[in-house]
Amino acid sequence: MTWHPTFRAAFSARRPQLGAFVKTPGVMGIEILAGSGLDFLLIDEEHAPLNPESVDGMILAARASRIAALVRVPSLDPAVIQRVLDCGAEGVFVPHIRSARDAEAL
Repeated sequence: MTWHPTFRAAFSARRPQLGAFVKTPGVMGIEILAGSGLDFLLIDEEHAPLNPESVDGMILAARASRIAALVRVPSLDPAVIQRVLDCGAEGVFVPHIRSARDAEAL
């Protein structure tokens, strides 16, 4: 079940959306950005000093603030991807896809 039908509908229709990368752990930044009119937030677990507990709290804050939260995971590790989806992320941004085989494996 999606918490953000407008985000999903716009994404599916390939309509442009505006978002921001979030690299600072904590919920206050999420809450502030959620009120700024953005369509989504991308929590950057690859390039920021975020631990799983921080990311989980940030996703929860985004859901409570009614903004779509995507997570840029650090790798193709299925356990990491499943963890953020289980915590309520609307989707994942997966770096380091270098081939069709990588995409199929994902």
